[in-house]
Amino acid sequence: MNFKDDIKMLRKQSNLTQEELAKKLHVTRQTVSTWETGKNMPSLETLHALSQLFNISLEKLLFNEEIEMKKDKEPSLATQIDHNVKLKSRYRRWTFGLGALIALVIVGIGILCLGYYKGIGTIDRVNPFLSYKVGYTKLPSEKEISNKKTNDYWTAWFTDNTMGNEWTKLTLTTGLNPGVKDPYVMAYHKGSYVKIARIVPRTYINQTYASNLAALDALLNNKGNTETNNHDLKKFKTQIHVSDTVQQLVTE
Repeated sequence: MNFKDDIKMLRKQSNLTQEELAKKLHVTRQTVSTWETGKNMPSLETLHALSQLFNISLEKLLFNEEIEMKKDKEPSLATQIDHNVKLKSRYRRWTFGLGALIALVIVGIGILCLGYYKGIGTIDRVNPFLSYKVGYTKLPSEKEISNKKTNDYWTAWFTDNTMGNEWTKLTLTTGLNPGVKDPYVMAYHKGSYVKIARIVPRTYINQTYASNLAALDALLNNKGNTETNNHDLKKFKTQIHVSDTVQQLVTE
């Protein structure tokens, strides 16, 4: 026999109902019923109380010696308890592992978002959610380029598409103008990470890009609607990426 049959047999041999046995063990009748149907098993403390109540050794009740003697195919109570303990330990490890993995993913995404919104090029470089773009800007003056404090690095807004609604503030170095007439800068970048930057003539780029940059210059120099400018100038001073169409901001 197995435990569910043993407990039922011991209860009947003691002329106890499920309700009477439950009162002696300070449990509910439904709990006793689940033992006898095999749906649940008592705790070790309850097993100890059962062994004293029925005057049977805890070892015999726990390890189900009669089952081993009769070579019953059903596992002993001890085997079931050991199996459940191992399962709980395994589930706990899986839960901790999955929780750690989720935490790492959240932290990783947080770092990538921080890098993008703060304009950290080293983080954007490894961001798998960003793609490379080609942006254009007007080459600044030699005074801005030859700045010893910034090791010849300078910062400017680049227009990333002909629609004029994708802008990125990039910090890069190009060196002085080698003699190009009406020079612009073409940057191959991923977020704030600049992979390649080249000085190119105005004739090299699309007229739309030049128009976008002229509109941005008008906005930054506070031309056009003052109320609109006050709002958008603040955005261009504080943000790294802007998705507004500058041409519309200037004419509004």
